[in-house]
This record gives sequence, C-alpha cells and structure tokens, in this order.
Amino acid sequence: MTTSAPAQEAARPERTLAPGLALDRLVGRVTMYRLVVLVLLVIAAAALVASLAGVLAFPPLGLGAALAVALVVGWGSNRLFAAIRRIRPHAESGVITGLLGFFLFLPIADPRALGALALAIAVANLSKYVLVIRGRHVANPIAIGAVVVLLTGISGATWWVATPVLLPFVLVGGALVVRRAGAWDLALPVLLIALPGTAIRLLATGSPVGTALWTAVASYPFLFLAAFMLSEPLTAPPRRWQRILVSALVGVLSLIPLRVGYVGLTPEVALVLANVVAFAFGQRRRMRLVLDRRAAHAGGVEDLRFTSERPLTFRPGQYLELSLPHARQDLRGARRAFSPASAPGSAVRIVTRQAERPSSFKRALTAVAPGEAVAVSVLAGDFLPPRDRGAPVVWLAGGVGVTPFLAMAEAESDRDAVLVWRLHEGDDPAWAAEALAHVRVLVVGPASLPLPAGWQRLGERLDAAALAAAVPDLASRAGYAAGSPTWIGAARAAARRAGLRRLRTDRFLGY
Repeated sequence: MTTSAPAQEAARPERTLAPGLALDRLVGRVTMYRLVVLVLLVIAAAALVASLAGVLAFPPLGLGAALAVALVVGWGSNRLFAAIRRIRPHAESGVITGLLGFFLFLPIADPRALGALALAIAVANLSKYVLVIRGRHVANPIAIGAVVVLLTGISGATWWVATPVLLPFVLVGGALVVRRAGAWDLALPVLLIALPGTAIRLLATGSPVGTALWTAVASYPFLFLAAFMLSEPLTAPPRRWQRILVSALVGVLSLIPLRVGYVGLTPEVALVLANVVAFAFGQRRRMRLVLDRRAAHAGGVEDLRFTSERPLTFRPGQYLELSLPHARQDLRGARRAFSPASAPGSAVRIVTRQAERPSSFKRALTAVAPGEAVAVSVLAGDFLPPRDRGAPVVWLAGGVGVTPFLAMAEAESDRDAVLVWRLHEGDDPAWAAEALAHVRVLVVGPASLPLPAGWQRLGERLDAAALAAAVPDLASRAGYAAGSPTWIGAARAAARRAGLRRLRTDRFLGY
C-alpha cells in the first residue's frame, strides 16, 4: 500500500530509482495546490490551442473571456472573504476554484453564462469560510457553487472539459495529481462504477459497444471529477475503506435517474451528498498544537514536542497535516504532513530534518517559539500496524522515516518488532533510543556511526543476504517501509529478495 505521505526528509541517493519512484520525487517537489494549478493551466492552454485550431467547439473569444472571469473572480473573491474574516488568504486555493469553475460552466462570451460562472466561483470561495463546522469544510467548494447556481435556475454545470480533444491532458494530468495525493482509493471506485454504468445505459439506447465505451470515457466528466474534485484532501474521509465507500457512493448516485423539478443527481450534486457522508467519518475538528519545547540533534534532526488542545484521536502510523501560513511562501506552500513520533494522546512529538536549503515552511516551523501554536488541518492515513498485537513486524526506515515506527513502538511495546534503520554520516540516533527500548534495531550506514547499546550493524548498504541472515523469520513478518521514494525502492527490492512477502509503504514526499 502507498499512502499520501508525510514530507519530512531530504532524499539521499540509495540506488537508481524506478520510473514510478522517480516520478514521486519529481512531483513531490511542489505542493498539491501548486501541482493542481499547473495541471489545470496546462489543460486550459490545450483548450485554447484546440479552439484556435478549430477542433474544439467553443470559440477562442469565449474561452478567453471565461478564463479571465474565472481567474479574477477566483483570486479576488477568495481575498475578499479572507479579509472580511481577517484570515490570511490561500491564493492558490482561490485560483484552483476559479479554474475548476472554468471547466464546469459554458465558456462563451455571453453575459448570462459568464455571470453564472462568476456566481458559482464566488459562492464556492464563500463556502470555504461559512460552510465550515468545527473548523472543517463540509463539501467540495466548487461543487457547492455549481449546486447553488443550479438551484437558482440561472444555469447549470455542463462539464465541457469532458471532450475527446482534452482527454489526453485530463488523463495524464489527473494521474499525476492522484498519484501525488495518494488518492487512488478515491479515484478508482467512482470510475469502476460510473464508467461501465454509463456505457450500459448508452448500450440500452442502441449505441454500439465501442461507441458506448468511448463516449463514457471521453465525453462524460467522471475522469475529471475523480482526479480534481474527489481527491481534494480537506473533504475526504481519513481511512481507506471510508474513502472507497464515499467514492463508490458518488458513482452510484451519478447513475440514478432521479430528478426533483429541474434538479437531478448530476455529478456535482452527487459529490456534495457524498461529501456530507465523508464529513461524518473521523475527527472533523481543526486542532491546535502548542509548542512546549524543541531540541536539535546531529544530522540536522529537529525534535519538537507539542501539547494538543484536546487529545488527538488517531492510530500510530497515521499522519497529520500542519498548517502554518507565513510570508514569502515557496513552491512547497504553507501545509506539510508529518507522522507523529509519539503514541496518540495530548502530547505530540514531531521529528523533522532541516535540509541545507530548507523550505519556507521548515524555516517558519523553526521560528515557532514555545507557547505558540500551529494548526492541524488533516488527520488521516492507513499505514497502520496489524490489529493482532501478536503478529510480528519488520520496519524498514530511511532517516526520519522512522517517525511512524517510533509511534508504533511507544503504543505497542509488547509487539515483536525489528527495525532496519538507514542512517548517514553525521547522524547520531541516540535521540530515538528511549522510544525503541523494546525493539531490535539493525542499522544500515557507515561503520563510524555511534550506536546505542544493544543495536546491531547490518552493513553500509541494505543487502538482501545480510537482511535474510539477520532476520531469519522475515517471511512470517508483516513488512512496513517508510521514507523517501529512493529508500522505498531500495527497501522493497532488498526485502523481497530476502523473502519478505508483505510490505506496506509510506512515501515521504515534498522535501
């Protein structure tokens, strides 16, 4: 299993990356927000080029006017509502909302159409500030905006982006976004239900099989909906089975031919209804962590100890997203995911590594003083230990990828656990010794590394033969690997050659 993973560790070469892991490193260099903005702009540019070439039905003037309205209203209304609430605006959030609205409503130079587009985007941005319960978004903003416009009778979403001309861009760009978010569990169920269901309905009207399948894929909005709207993290439920359920619900609702007046179960209506179900799952309250103290360790490791306003309800191995708005944000934004290095409770430990050229978020986090607070905007993940406390495990950690295993070790001190920990020159792992007191630790790294008493050296590189010899019952253990994409690739290959049968992974992206 691959999750949407915490961004904590600077990658260090371990071996040549497989294409998928190399892609993870590439897209991990920007935030989800920036990636979505870039992909949507590429699709918009492709639409303009196709219009100029005469292969898209909408004229360039209409596309240009609609795009201008979408960007101006998206950016401007977001700033306006944030100013009214005296909140620092998230500029990229407003731009994304505008671009999504651009692809949903007819892009024609008509006052009524442009007015409907502007209203939908403004309502969407307003919903981010008023349709919030206990600090949590209830539903996808642009879906809310589209539903409100539909209810007014002014217009309705046409999802014109669902056209064969733009399909390659939606498909490739959407796959990048979904992979970066680790949101295949949100994207696939709706597609596996809605696409065949739509094709069956088209077959019932007399369409040939090939035509029905192609039309369902290329001319219906489910690919765009799954990649760019269902994958939105602030309205997604925290656990995998919940995400699959919500995604499947969108697919089922979209196929039901139910109408009340002129309002039917359109994709945006189905998404809003499913978001309400998603809201009922998990911890749906924005939390604040107050910094108690911090400590610096060798190798650039920073150890932060927080106290939560109320006990955090999570399982060891899950991650939380810290929100820390700050001036002069770089491409990696104001939010970052971290795996707590402590068991659930009011005391929260966050361990991170400061790179030579840290992100603006890392610099802002370093500037947080004791007594100051940071917000937790998301708490989720399925990188969980076996429910059977008697099941033995092997943990493969790269650098500060050890953090979820520290939480597991603290919460389950009686479990039979072996930790294989990749360290580098200049590291001193003594800061983790207390949490790992009941764990057998095997260290991969330079022979010069100082090791706490009882820890063993496995070699300078992770070797399959050495791993199999050190852990002879490896095949009977549940495997977990966490760290950079480079480490995940090396750990997976070596562990499988050594006989490990089951391996769950947690990619740490966005260094």
